[in-house]
Amino acid sequence: MVALLYSTPVYWLVGLRMSIHGFLYFTLVVWMVILMSNSFVACFSALVPNFIMGTSVISGLMGSFFLFSGYFITKSKIPSYWVFMHYLSLFKYPFECFLINEYGGEQGYRRCLEFDKEECILYGSGFLRQQGLRDSQKWSNLAVMFGFIIGYRVLCFVILWFRCCRRR
Repeated sequence: MVALLYSTPVYWLVGLRMSIHGFLYFTLVVWMVILMSNSFVACFSALVPNFIMGTSVISGLMGSFFLFSGYFITKSKIPSYWVFMHYLSLFKYPFECFLINEYGGEQGYRRCLEFDKEECILYGSGFLRQQGLRDSQKWSNLAVMFGFIIGYRVLCFVILWFRCCRRR
């Protein structure tokens, strides 16, 4: 419900792709982001001893995830010893999903993003190629996000179980 309440005004007011399929996919990605961030916070909250430490650790990790998501700097420009953070970033996969949803598909071949003297020099599909994205990643990125959700929840359970059993 929270994802739908957020997505409904935002999607249409921002002027994203005018299709019900695009809107439904956008809402699905927003829902997965909510679940993924909830799982991440639950996991690290179980790991740290108090609220202050939890807020600090989670804020630091989220900030670094955002830096390495591909929004500010592309993967090719990230130093090789930090590339693993690009793949661990919780923001990388939804960001790519949103790009593919907006500029991919059949409409991406017709949607012009940049003109030069009334001639289109960059279509949506070309922009996705520049970013190293394919339409097929639309669903594989959702699968990775689902894996993060399951992984963080299982890790949270293991941490809580270990802490509970250790105190006995």
